[in-house]
Amino acid sequence: MTADRTRIRTLFALVLILFGTTVLTGCSKSDSDGTIESFDPDKPVKLKIMFSDSNYFHQRYGNMLAVKYPNIEFEVLTPPVSSEGVTTAEDTLQQIRDNSPDIINVSSPFHEKLAADGQLVDLDPLIRQDGFDIEDIHPSVIESIRGGEGGKLYGLAPSFSANALYYNVDLFRKHGIDLPADKMSWEDTLKLAMRFPSDGTDGERVYGFQTGIMQNFAGFVRSVAEDYGLTPISADGKTVVVHSDGWRSIIENALLARDSLLMARGATTQELFDSSLFSPGEDPFLNGRVAMKIGHFGLYQDFENAKRLVQNYSPFEWGVVTVPVNPSTPDTAKPLLLGSIYSINRDSAHKSAAWEVIKYINGEEIARLESGTHSSDIPARKAYATKSGELNVEPFFALKPAVKKWNLKTTRDESASRFFELFSRQLDEVIAGGKTLDEALQTIQSEGEQLLTANGK
Repeated sequence: MTADRTRIRTLFALVLILFGTTVLTGCSKSDSDGTIESFDPDKPVKLKIMFSDSNYFHQRYGNMLAVKYPNIEFEVLTPPVSSEGVTTAEDTLQQIRDNSPDIINVSSPFHEKLAADGQLVDLDPLIRQDGFDIEDIHPSVIESIRGGEGGKLYGLAPSFSANALYYNVDLFRKHGIDLPADKMSWEDTLKLAMRFPSDGTDGERVYGFQTGIMQNFAGFVRSVAEDYGLTPISADGKTVVVHSDGWRSIIENALLARDSLLMARGATTQELFDSSLFSPGEDPFLNGRVAMKIGHFGLYQDFENAKRLVQNYSPFEWGVVTVPVNPSTPDTAKPLLLGSIYSINRDSAHKSAAWEVIKYINGEEIARLESGTHSSDIPARKAYATKSGELNVEPFFALKPAVKKWNLKTTRDESASRFFELFSRQLDEVIAGGKTLDEALQTIQSEGEQLLTANGK
């Protein structure tokens, strides 16, 4: 439970981290054709791997790697964590500069930055050299790492995260409401949610839809807007653009459905964290009081946990469809944010051993061994991307993730936190009746641009 709270807090904080340009100089030491010398399993090697959590790495891979490669010693390097529990991009980049790890494990934004700076080894020649099978890896994972079709492959990811819309079949039938369908728009999804009764107390009433952990009303609005390709700030970072027809339509639809939404409360990170729900015993969806909820691949396991851990738990029939979509691009989902991409440092003196380990972690054996574990991630290898006959996995794969250029900054930008707090509090005033939507949008526009100006945008 503590680990889950820490992970959620860290992921939420990382959403607010913006990255800038940090140039990492140097040239690749691979041969001219991109190939490397063959791995010698009898040669003792010490590999340094950069990974966010040393204990987790050893717990997940330690025993398997020790048996597979008895002559490789692993030293796990972890970036320093601030008093707020956050690792900044600059911390990670500095760790690479100071310690030169052989294997670098980072998420999509960091990986894109390192690849653009020439810090990583192109794996395509190595894949051809060894005949390593990537055909069974989900195409969206490969394309996301490449940064689009035709890009070079600078890393591999053994798993990825994707969501679907879970729903309580029993609640829909009880109230005579049609079941959700694949590729519904957000407008249709909210209309379904509004068909459920909204009377009763917070602890007993039924809700049509439950938003994400640490997601208040403003956070929900931003998430829907992202699905429709809308951002609150212009691409050049100089102008707030929420005073538009697109934003207005999304906010108005969310306001109409507000009484049917179960959300976190508060505007600051701490307030949202304190009001969020984590365990099966606390989750209203698992307890049958919420009709729909967007959840990850492993949510189905929470149903099993609830049966074992929650006293007097009442199971119910549930189903899964695709997440709501933008009607103009109904076959496309949000970009994949890969949390664990393994790459070879171009400055590594042990590239062949590093490549051998990356192949193993991303290979069929690990995928098979981990396919039965209770993880929120989906195995990247298609043959093992199912864990329960009860779970329909198709909705998780039915939509093609968009390819995104993360284009982030190296230092934390406090103005981002302040802007989202401003956004949240202004919408709260609309909900409370203290302002019209027009007035709130105008305040967000003017005060938001003052924040950008003060931060030198």
